[in-house]
This record gives sequence, C-alpha cells and structure tokens, in this order.
Amino acid sequence: MQNQRLARMLVENAEQFARLSNPSTEDCMRIQKHILENIDLVSADDRRAIAAIFASSASTPLEIVHFFCDSDEAIAAPFVARTPAVDDRMLLTMIDSYRAGPRVRAIARRPNLSGPVRAALRALDDPAVDRALELRQTPQTGRRPASGHERSGSIQRLDAGALSQIAVLAGEQSRSLFETALADCTGLSMTSARILCDDPTSRNLLFALRFMGFDADQAMSVFQGLAPDLANDTGVQERFRSAYDAIGLQEAADRVRRWQLEELESLVSGQRPANSQTEPALMAEEGAA
Repeated sequence: MQNQRLARMLVENAEQFARLSNPSTEDCMRIQKHILENIDLVSADDRRAIAAIFASSASTPLEIVHFFCDSDEAIAAPFVARTPAVDDRMLLTMIDSYRAGPRVRAIARRPNLSGPVRAALRALDDPAVDRALELRQTPQTGRRPASGHERSGSIQRLDAGALSQIAVLAGEQSRSLFETALADCTGLSMTSARILCDDPTSRNLLFALRFMGFDADQAMSVFQGLAPDLANDTGVQERFRSAYDAIGLQEAADRVRRWQLEELESLVSGQRPANSQTEPALMAEEGAA
C-alpha cells in the first residue's frame, strides 16, 4: 500500500514536471533527486509509466534520461524510441554497448536519425535493425553546407554495381563526387572524407573502403584514382591488396564508429574539429603502400 502511494506521488510529480514549458535548474534538480531516490521502490509497471511521462519531455534531467536508457529492455526500449532528450553521442554509446536488441531497435525507430547514428546501426548488420530503419526513417534532405562539417542525413547501402561506379569517380576530375559518396556512406563529415582521400596510402582509407563494401578490385580502382603515380607499381599494388585483405568488416565498422563519435565529441565541446591536422579523428596508421 505504501509503495502504491509512493508510485502515485512519483507519477503526479513527473506529470507536473512534464507540463513545465521552461523548468528552472531548481525544478530539474528537485525532480531528479525525488525520482532517483525513490524509483527503485516501485514496481516495474510503475517505472514504465513514469518513463513514458518523461519520454515526452525534452527537458528531462540528464541523470533521469540515463537511468531509463540503462533500465531493463521493457522500460528502456519505449523510452529510447520516443525521448527527445538524447543526443547522437548518447545514441552511439548505446549502440556500441548493447549492439542489436530491443533497445537498439528502438533507436532505429527514431525519426530523422543523423548520418553517424544510421551508419552505426547499419554496421550491426542485423536484419531486424535494418527493417526498423527502412520502415520508420524519414530521410533528411538538403544541401550540404560549405563548411564541410555537416553529415549526410542518410547512410547509403550500395550494391556492387553502384560501388564500381563510385570507384571510378576517385580520379582527379571527379574526386569531389567520390568524397561526397564516401561521406554519405560512412556518415563522416566532408572534412574527414577529404582527409582520407588526401592520404591514400594510409590504412584509414582502407578501413573506410571496407566499411563501404568495396571488394579488393574496386578498392584498387579507388587507389589508382587517388594515387595514380603509386598505383602503377606492381609492388605497391601487392602491398595494397595484402593490407586490404587483412581488414575485416567488423574491424572497419568499429573504426568508422570511433571516428563518428570523435567528430561528435569535437563538435559538442566546441574544440578544433576532431579530424583536423592537429587533433585528427582519423589517426595516422602505417601506410598500406
């Protein structure tokens, strides 16, 4: 009986907070303390009801958001699917921590996901996650800003024919088109795409190409377009193929997700872009050539 009264009080206070159009810092601290100190004392059904209330508010305090995102799947999944109080960094962390499952499928059901989040979900290669993306996503459209820091709103899934067509764009005359395709397929910024293409002997380019789905011949075609002076050397070709064959899809996906997260962190912190020359997100690796 006491727990039922406590549950009603928590629900009422959550509803009152959700109705606030602009809660103060004191309001947020008060509700956060009240909820987190008592939420474990009520039933799972009551916690689901409280989570549903907070899921409708963009002002939900961060600690409450984290609590429900990390709760049991039955509570976390519907909360994650609806809450506007999570950012890309939190979503990418959840994807990396929980992989495929109800919680991550709930992320895939969120509308208007950013490029990095969509890329991380696609990289799981999970049919249920892919279906959720295809059924529920609203593609983001619009021109890419000249700054190059905006990410594509849609991560492209390309077949072998399309990849072959993209590979031939790596030459000097159409390189900007190849860089755009690389950014779209990886969810990275145009700045990062240019850095990758500027250093074609770096293993970072190989990770990106493997993530995109290029086979060895297609990857070689890209390398020949980006570094024609090197690619005609038989020894260089052999070392390139050997390095490319050694990179697996999962390793490439993990690397690209790391770059995505580092880019987001640099933007959130307001510091120098993570893919700049002084603080690169795409860390220099031993050259493939």
